[in-house]
Parts: sequence; structure tokens; C-alpha cells
Amino acid sequence: MANLQSYFTSFHDAIKLDYDDNKELRDKRDELLEILKENMPSDAGSFSIFHQGSYAMHTGIKSLDRGDYDIDVGLLFSISNVDYPNPVTVKKWVYDALKKKYENVEMKQPCVSVKFEGEGERNYHVDFAVYADSDDDNDTFLARGKLSSNAENRCWEESDPKTLVNDIKNHLSDSKDREQFRRTIRYLKRWKDYKFKGQVNRPTGIGLTVAALTHFQAKSTHDWFSNTKMYNDLEALENFAQNMLNAFVWVMSEKGEWEQRLRVYLPTPPYNDIYAKMTGNQMIDFKEKLDCLLEKIQKAKNETDPVAACKLLEEEFGDDFPVPEESATAQKRGPAILADHSSA
Repeated sequence: MANLQSYFTSFHDAIKLDYDDNKELRDKRDELLEILKENMPSDAGSFSIFHQGSYAMHTGIKSLDRGDYDIDVGLLFSISNVDYPNPVTVKKWVYDALKKKYENVEMKQPCVSVKFEGEGERNYHVDFAVYADSDDDNDTFLARGKLSSNAENRCWEESDPKTLVNDIKNHLSDSKDREQFRRTIRYLKRWKDYKFKGQVNRPTGIGLTVAALTHFQAKSTHDWFSNTKMYNDLEALENFAQNMLNAFVWVMSEKGEWEQRLRVYLPTPPYNDIYAKMTGNQMIDFKEKLDCLLEKIQKAKNETDPVAACKLLEEEFGDDFPVPEESATAQKRGPAILADHSSA
């Protein structure tokens, strides 16, 4: 059995997106926030800012084309959703303020998005999710709707993005286990991007991330000589994929047909099934690709030759998964096991 941990560490380093080191993206975010403050209408009320999405959860990965970087920002307005029955009214404050400076502004169903070209081939976009307080308690509500949405497609949706971020960011008490948790999510997100590229209603990154709260288990052994944990990301991936496959259940579709589905519910309001929009056929494809991933992981796990093992994993994760040269593994053995100290 080849030891592949060092190759997983290299793979993680290649796909990890660390926003703290992405000065261009941070500068654009700050510039956009200044534009918002300067151009917000006088009756809009004040708003506070918080980060959400993979930026805040420390699970970001680089896009496959290397050309699109994004960040999700929450804008919490000090208003009551009851006073503004049409949420698009509030979103339009943000939309109009940004349009005064930028042309490429779009109001999407869950957010207002600004796209712009960076230096070289990099493109950036910042998504602003708009929230309001409730009259009765500390609940927050997400403004959903587009400029052209009719009344049926506009609503205030109860949401608790801050708690969701904290639940994921602080999952697991052991900091090293948490690092493996984040690495494994990143691996699965890259697998998803690679295997479902261009597919409508494909498995989402947030779906895999929330699934990890239930289905991930840290995998390591203890080295008594150095008194450190030796992490095995291959086994963590194997266990995660197996647990998700085991979680598929037979349900009756709206068409009255039985189908297998993986249900992943948000642990915070609105408590919805993140994968509800995937069709029965898309779920079949999801399960089949998970089965294939698990099969390749298990074959790689049983390989004595690290070259052959890494080639199997490269088929699932793409070219960023390193494959060693034959000459470097002439004895059919992987590199010595090392404690993983990579940042998550």
C-alpha cells in the first residue's frame, strides 16, 4: 500500500484559494463597499457588513479555468422586513448605488452581483446578499427576487448566514482535525467542478460542505515516537464518499415515481434540502459519479505503486493532482509519512 499523503498535501496547496493573499479581490471588495456607502439613498438606513460563503468558511478553491475569483458579502440593513413587503425595493438600493460606478451589475434571485475584469486573464465578481432584521426578534431575512420578478418570485426568506458560517468554520474541537475537514471539502469541491463541469443543477459546493458536517470523520494514526497525529486524507475521502453513498434514500417523486436521493438540509433557517432542485436523473448521475470516485479511491488505496495510485486519483480530480515520475518511485514505495502541517 503506497503512502499518498504528501501528494494530497501538494494537491491541496495547488487548489486552495486563500483570500487573505488575494490583494486584488480584497481591494475590489473594499472599493465596492465605499461606492455603496457613498451612493446609498438617504432613506435606506444604515447597514452592517459580514462575510459568508467559502471565504468565511475557509473552504475556497481556485476555479478550474483559473480566471474567476469571487467573494460573498452580506449586507444587513437596520430595517424591518415588514416595512418593505417587496424585497426588491431594498435590493434596488444596492443595485442602483453600484450602477452609478459600474456597468456590469446584475440583480440575481439571491444577490446583487458585480463583475469586472482584473489584471491579465483574471476576472472577479463580488456578490452582495441583502438582509433585513425582523420586528419581533433577532431573526434575519434574505431578500430574494430580480428586477423583473413578479410577486410570486419575490420574498423575504428567513436565514441565519452568520450561524451557518460559524458552525462550519468552527466544526470539530481539534484544530488539526478541522484542517483535514477543510482539506477534504476542498478535494470534493474540485472533484465536483471537474466531473460536473457545465451541468445545470449539479452538486453544489455548499451542499458538499454541509454534508461534511454529518458525513466527514477525521482519519489519522498516532505516532508515539514523535507524539503527533499522522493524517490520512485518502481514508478521510473514502469514508466521506462512502457515508454520502450510504445516505441515499428511496423517495417518491412529484411524478409518483421512486427515485434515490441524497438529502442535505441546511442546519439553519430556512432548513431546506440544498439538493432539492436536482432532478431524479441528475441524482442518478451524482450517485454514479460518487460510486466511481469511491472505486478509484479504494483502488488507489490498495496500490503499492504511488505512480499508479496517483494516476487513478488524477482521473477523478484532474491535472492538479500530482503524479510522481517513475524514477522517483523506483522501489514502488511512497514517501515517508509526515505529519501534515499545511494551513487549512
